[in-house]
Amino acid sequence: MGEAVYCYWNNKRVEGEGQLSYSDREVAAVAGWGGIKVFDPEIDLLELCHEYAKAIQRYSCGQCMPCRAGTSVILELFDKLMAGEGGPDTLDTIKNLSETISKTSMCQIGQSSPPVFIHIIEHFRERLIKSIQDKKRKDNSGKFSSILTAPCMQACPIHLNIPKYVEEIKYGRFEKSLEVIRERLPLPGVLGRVCVRPCEFNCRRGLIDEPVQIKHLKRFVADFEVERGKRQDTACAPAKGIKVAVIGAGPAGLTCAKFLAQAGYETTIFEMLPESGGMAAVGIPDYRLPREILRREVEDIQRLGVRIVYNTSLGAHFTLDDLEGQGFKAVFMGLGCHCHKSMGIEGEDKGYYGFVPGVYFLRNVNLGLLDEIPKGRKIAVVGGGNVAIDCVRTASRVGFDEAHLVYRRSRKEMPADAVEINDAEAEGVQYHFLTAPKRIVAENNKVVGLECLRMELGEPDASGRRRPVEVPGSEFIIAADVVVAAIGQEGDSGCFCNLPGVEINKRGTFIVNEHFMTTRAGVFSGGDCVTGPDVLIRACAHGRLSAMKIDKYLTSGKLESFEEENIEGFVKELNVYDPAEDLQIPGGVKRLPIKHEPPLERKKDFREAEKGYTAQEAISEASRCLRCYRVVTYAYK
Repeated sequence: MGEAVYCYWNNKRVEGEGQLSYSDREVAAVAGWGGIKVFDPEIDLLELCHEYAKAIQRYSCGQCMPCRAGTSVILELFDKLMAGEGGPDTLDTIKNLSETISKTSMCQIGQSSPPVFIHIIEHFRERLIKSIQDKKRKDNSGKFSSILTAPCMQACPIHLNIPKYVEEIKYGRFEKSLEVIRERLPLPGVLGRVCVRPCEFNCRRGLIDEPVQIKHLKRFVADFEVERGKRQDTACAPAKGIKVAVIGAGPAGLTCAKFLAQAGYETTIFEMLPESGGMAAVGIPDYRLPREILRREVEDIQRLGVRIVYNTSLGAHFTLDDLEGQGFKAVFMGLGCHCHKSMGIEGEDKGYYGFVPGVYFLRNVNLGLLDEIPKGRKIAVVGGGNVAIDCVRTASRVGFDEAHLVYRRSRKEMPADAVEINDAEAEGVQYHFLTAPKRIVAENNKVVGLECLRMELGEPDASGRRRPVEVPGSEFIIAADVVVAAIGQEGDSGCFCNLPGVEINKRGTFIVNEHFMTTRAGVFSGGDCVTGPDVLIRACAHGRLSAMKIDKYLTSGKLESFEEENIEGFVKELNVYDPAEDLQIPGGVKRLPIKHEPPLERKKDFREAEKGYTAQEAISEASRCLRCYRVVTYAYK
């Protein structure tokens, strides 16, 4: 955002001219929970306070008297000051009232927002009085924007209104909670099970005891609807008579199609597999994500009018030119990353029976192609991510007696979800940490083992993690009938490289601009084929924003940043979550644990391993939320 001309933020005052630099839209000032930052000395400070007071009133939940009534009075006082009534004494009234509201309000809107007025009145009183006395106030309508955010919302790639949907659960309004989620996310039952929950790592509740079980609360409201046999509303905008193609029925494509259909577009998805869901369908086992949950949410998207054509691949069955010739006015590509990365070890390319990439191992299991899976008693999986954990946990469920996981770093550095790592261990998986594969051992063209090397941690590498270094002479062999490589995924280079007008970068992913358009006009892309292998929730976020961009492109011929994009970028710079914050409130109410099927029983089949909350459990867990909303107001030049 640049260097502030004057600023009071997080109890630090800065005043003095500085060289200013701005993002796409020039920011003149910002008022938020931490105070105020002013980048333009000509800013009307009174007007900024007035706009911030309006935002607080707009976002106040109205559930406690201090915030509901107190902020209303503050707004009335600023209304009078803007009208030329009142003076410095009015500022003292606002300051005193702000102190009372911040000390007595029940949630963070009332606790964190009014202190902004205290800071401004205490530290920049003369500037504010000068602004009050200015009788030639300009018309700055349209030059202010406000946003309601929270640490959890900011961490969520799709920016779900988490405090809102959690609060609805707290008061037993489960259907309303699901409506809040679906405003941005069409796959609540899926993400309620497999999301990597970045929101929970930014949960302020975790600073005093443990984070709220945000992911499982999302699952609860999705399951609650299923159990009652209800379906989501299918209301859409009037049909525009415009065709849009979506390539890939993964999380990005499904999300994009959902929002396009709701906007009135005739939307068709072309999917290379016989099943929708992308890697959620063929890369995540049923014990984590039951197929019927995914299929039901896909059906909900189809009920909006979305057509899905299966077993149809870009390149093999149609081209981008074909789609253009068929009258599709825009295309979204959500192709995912369905190919495996090579380990680069001896024997990997020999065609041995018993060697299989992890993505193909899981795909064959999920599609019921069990005859395509190499047979044996012992399996060794190489990798430390969620795909590797899924492979090694799936092994016992398809008949393997002994499962080993080989990872070249320590347990602490595994990128896989800690819950999944622990669950795999409970099911009997044997871990080999600080161990790297060296050679696939085979006899008569059949895998019999995996030769490995012991490793030790050296100096940090570019990722910040300590680089594993080989221990000379430490070779040993893990007996295995099957070796699975699960060290990463990449896109289909054969397809990605042969799309006229669509360029790829050095990483082998599509080049897109800030509006998700590729180098070919009218062709957009998002998800893993842009970012590389990433989390499902980010793919959904790309799909939603891409649908909005496509709508803008087709209705106006322009590509522009939306207000939410501009503000979100600025909010990110303000660091909504402070891991060192002292909340000064008592803790001790830990999160309600999730029940699991017994490890030795669940490993025998693909029954869902985790159990959902009951209604009473969900209400109890939702009640732990601190409702950490933050109100932010921006003034633009």
